[in-house]
Amino acid sequence: MDDLLRQALLMALCPAPSVLVFFLIYRKRQTSRARRRAPLPHLRRRPAGESLRARLEVIDEQAYEWFAYLAACPALVGLAAGLIKMPGIALPATLFLASVIWTGVCAWKLLKLSRERAAIELGFDGRRRVAEELNRLTAEGFEVYHDVPFDGFNIDHVLIGPPGVFAVETKTRPTPGKVSVPGQDRVEFDGFRVNWPMADESYGLERAMANARTLAQWLSSALGEAIDATPILTLPGWAIDRTAANQVVLALNPNEIGKLCDSKTVRLNEDLIRRIGHQMNQKCGSM
Repeated sequence: MDDLLRQALLMALCPAPSVLVFFLIYRKRQTSRARRRAPLPHLRRRPAGESLRARLEVIDEQAYEWFAYLAACPALVGLAAGLIKMPGIALPATLFLASVIWTGVCAWKLLKLSRERAAIELGFDGRRRVAEELNRLTAEGFEVYHDVPFDGFNIDHVLIGPPGVFAVETKTRPTPGKVSVPGQDRVEFDGFRVNWPMADESYGLERAMANARTLAQWLSSALGEAIDATPILTLPGWAIDRTAANQVVLALNPNEIGKLCDSKTVRLNEDLIRRIGHQMNQKCGSM
């Protein structure tokens, strides 16, 4: 009996430090997050891809929890094997099968989170790349807003200047090759859809039009006068071969947006730009 108790205690105490470390780190992060308050006022404008950054944090927390579950499984199985004495191989086989099943569940969940994180991180990097190009236009009198929140969705970028109001939708896709040289990966735009090397899609165009429509309606209601918004679909990392034009949506590489704005005639005066900017600051400053 003493030998059995000693063995059980040994098997229980060996994984205890690892489990304790996981638990303490998790509690420390949760407590620190609850108590921490930055001594800074709310940002007037949201950073590019802020909603995606928040989703990345959630995924990282979920992955951390599943890693803890994965680490705890062998400890629990080993403890059960030490405490339960049963002749034959039925018990070891059952415990081994349970361990394999649980490990498979954890691996599947972690793989799923990893793929989701990779897709979101790609979109986040794309939005930051577009933001770099758009932020340069502030020297030319433009106001730039990122990750503008609306009910159930966000407009990736909003550009406001003398040529007008632009709602920019960013779509980032991985390149098919292992080694990518900027400017050599090309996509075709036929006026109705984007023909990627891996598939064709029109969702980005539809999303850009819907965003511009929502932005125009909201600004018109807030200012009490009609405001138009031009939809732009931008594809960072891809050169665009335009075989036909779309009269509503513009499909551009990020570095082409500035050239487009320079080619537009002045439609908004300084007072209207200031009033639009005030509404946008109220919209984007609730962080």
